[in-house]
Amino acid sequence: MTKSSERWLPAGLPGLLGVLALGELVLLRTGTRTLVHIPGLGRYETPIRILAEVGRFAYYLAVVSLVAVLAILAYQGIRTRTPRHVTGGVGALVFLAVAGAGRLEILAVPVVGWASVVLLVVVTAAVWRGLRTLPIGFFVLGWAAAGWTVLGQGTMGGLSGRQVDTLMLTAEISLLLSAVTAPLLLKGPPPRLAILVGLGFALVGAAAFVSGSSTLTILILWNLGVPGWLPGVGYAIALGSLMTTLWSALATDQRLTAIGLMLLTAGGIGTISTYQTGLVLTAVLLFGYAIPGPGRDLTGTIAESKRADSLVVMTRPTRTPGLPKTPSPVG
Repeated sequence: MTKSSERWLPAGLPGLLGVLALGELVLLRTGTRTLVHIPGLGRYETPIRILAEVGRFAYYLAVVSLVAVLAILAYQGIRTRTPRHVTGGVGALVFLAVAGAGRLEILAVPVVGWASVVLLVVVTAAVWRGLRTLPIGFFVLGWAAAGWTVLGQGTMGGLSGRQVDTLMLTAEISLLLSAVTAPLLLKGPPPRLAILVGLGFALVGAAAFVSGSSTLTILILWNLGVPGWLPGVGYAIALGSLMTTLWSALATDQRLTAIGLMLLTAGGIGTISTYQTGLVLTAVLLFGYAIPGPGRDLTGTIAESKRADSLVVMTRPTRTPGLPKTPSPVG
């Protein structure tokens, strides 16, 4: 990640969105749903309600931040004139319009859902950079499969029960593959400390699945959008890999990569809501700026290395060795 690739965003806005989205995920979607399953917590109803209200407040702030970040990404992507960023910028703009039309009930819910699936697939294809973006490809594949499952059972679809099961299994496998391959998003191998952190989270995850797999399966379904059919050890390994990548990104100042991981985690799989779809779309767009370098997009466009990826090109006056320095017109 180059400094020029993030200079255009107001300081801390993507990071604020990531923190708010994770806060809403932990406090509102996960925390309160977990606590209600624990016997004997009835006397703590007031603290639980306070946590829920804090999570709800974080949700409202996250929605406002999400709209702002997507609007900036749309403006800057179109302004760069780099094909893949222009595609992403247009995609962000179209998503905001579609989501707004759905909110105002101008467009039907299935139309908004299918449009979101198409937009996310197109934007992912545009930001594709080969092996380093493989985790993004796995995640969006799973997201599209889960979204198809939901939309294909409505008035605009006609999936059979077996097809639904196949798509959901595809979504779950893709989600785990995305997390396991997450270290590919990094510029280099993860530090030793990050590996130890990931190993610790993997062990904790494995122990949690052994002690309370049924509750965790429900939470996985509610918050990630997949049924939790695969063995718990797979989720433990995926958690360890994800935490190794996140720790590495934070430790090595790969800020956009870290924020993208947070947004993917908070967004989950499938067309659950336009808010969560927006988080995933924002993550994909940020990864597009975080992973520059030579390569061919899926659209066939050959990128021009880092110069084509930079959003702001900073130029400095140069002079040929041996020639006198040109005086500056400003004192």
